[in-house]
Amino acid sequence: MQTTGILLAAGRSCRLGRDKLAVMMPDGRALAAWTLQAALNASLDQIICVVKPEDSLEWLPAEWLRTAARAYHPDNRLRIVVCRDHAGGMANSLHCGVSAAMDYRPQGVLMLMADQPLITAQDMNRVTTALASHPLCDYAAAADLNDRSGKPPVAFRSHMFGPLLSLRGDEGARRILCNAKYQGIQVSLPQESFWDADTEPQVQQILNYAEKRMWREA
Repeated sequence: MQTTGILLAAGRSCRLGRDKLAVMMPDGRALAAWTLQAALNASLDQIICVVKPEDSLEWLPAEWLRTAARAYHPDNRLRIVVCRDHAGGMANSLHCGVSAAMDYRPQGVLMLMADQPLITAQDMNRVTTALASHPLCDYAAAADLNDRSGKPPVAFRSHMFGPLLSLRGDEGARRILCNAKYQGIQVSLPQESFWDADTEPQVQQILNYAEKRMWREA
């Protein structure tokens, strides 16, 4: 199943008070680079990174920045898309990502949040595989024991682009996941896969876990 990843990286980091994407991880790379690395390692045909206009992109490793496309090109796997209306809410970032993904005519898209650095390529592949294995489902969403309604990463079939483009303001994909009109499947992932960097305690939790993971994998 041809799937395009959409990495949403145009948030304002209001709660954290500093750029969460650029938080330094234990290996010296930026927090958002960890998420993007997982996406590049996953079985995604393309990855579209949605950013805000003022983003310096310093969180992107130089080699990725050099090779990333800024416009549609069938042979570039990584594409940077600027969302000029990002301040209008999450839906605008979703619109930018979905509109860009449609250039590739994928069978589906995988929505990802840039501030979830502990997500792994295997986690992403489990979600996309679940959707491919259930042809009657409109989407496949990650879930944990505390929230069975679903949360990112979420994979949507291409016929769901219309509903995604109909979202407005701060509406995210959750509105679709909670709509009984659509049928989905939940994929259980480890709790740490959902940790995001909204507050300083959450950032410290992520850094502590990431350091332990690096020691285990060394």
